[in-house]
Amino acid sequence: MTVVERQLHHPAARSVLTNLPPLLAMEKLLFHIIWVGFILLTLTLLSGVMFSKEVFGQPLTFSHKTLFGFISWGVFAALLAGRQFYGWRGRIAIRWTLAGFITLLLAYIGSKFVLEIILNRY
Repeated sequence: MTVVERQLHHPAARSVLTNLPPLLAMEKLLFHIIWVGFILLTLTLLSGVMFSKEVFGQPLTFSHKTLFGFISWGVFAALLAGRQFYGWRGRIAIRWTLAGFITLLLAYIGSKFVLEIILNRY
């Protein structure tokens, strides 16, 4: 969407992306996917909080995965609320989506990054 929006503002630049659907259709699809993902993320976090004692034998522990999981939930909640109440579209929506994606990425595959880069443990 970022590339298509940039092409919209700079039409002189020739792009190989001319066969993509209209920007509004892509944005509508993006928010449908974000809604489904937000519901699934909510169910995942709730089940993790509720069943961590039964599965792991201890209550929910505070780790970077938990922290980034809840931060990403908050980012996507803010994005969906901003779209609903303030009409966020375009660049603002794309930036919030990318921020949520990056925090989710850090939650799920960031353990090696956190241990090696941030905490300097090998």
